[in-house]
Amino acid sequence: MNTFILDLLAFGAVLSGVLVITSKNPVISVLFLISVFINAAGYLLVLGVGFVGISYLIVYVGAIAILFLFVVMMLNIQISEIVSVGREYTKNLPLGFIVGSMFFFELLSIVPASYTEAGELPLGLFNYINGLFLGVNSPFMSSDVHMTFTGPGADDSFASFLQIEAIGQGLYTYGTIWLLLGSVILLLAMLGPIVLCLRSATSDK
Repeated sequence: MNTFILDLLAFGAVLSGVLVITSKNPVISVLFLISVFINAAGYLLVLGVGFVGISYLIVYVGAIAILFLFVVMMLNIQISEIVSVGREYTKNLPLGFIVGSMFFFELLSIVPASYTEAGELPLGLFNYINGLFLGVNSPFMSSDVHMTFTGPGADDSFASFLQIEAIGQGLYTYGTIWLLLGSVILLLAMLGPIVLCLRSATSDK
């Protein structure tokens, strides 16, 4: 029964994600985005990761998605603009299909087949492409990138932890580099719009 519910929630999340990018009306698109977050939160709750699931509901649905919805509803969007966007969208469907196919090919070639192989990522194709663009053909170029954590025994040390303790232990012990990198990216995402707005304001004066 749990497997059927998980499959149903996963299918609902994927379907809602597709409808987010295919909907012509931005309000409907934001509603489907809220549906994506709700399905993902339900998937995590059924899976037993209650803390992350509740965090999804509070942070994404309760704050970000509702903010998006109010902002989009306050915009003065004309029907003619929606129709013109739909026409431009249909013109870009072949390009989107090509880019999506390339993305899924790279994703399926990188993601490990089992949990025991999660300690390394095969990146032979990326190394080959980089060698073509950069003109580098080094014999020391490895086809595997070993990550900063070991997968097989990861859950053994979390047996006596609460969910939030296990998340903190794994995040700050084995994923410190990725956490710092993500924080820098978020900082740039916050500072970028401010810098752009300041430049436009000074140019108008």
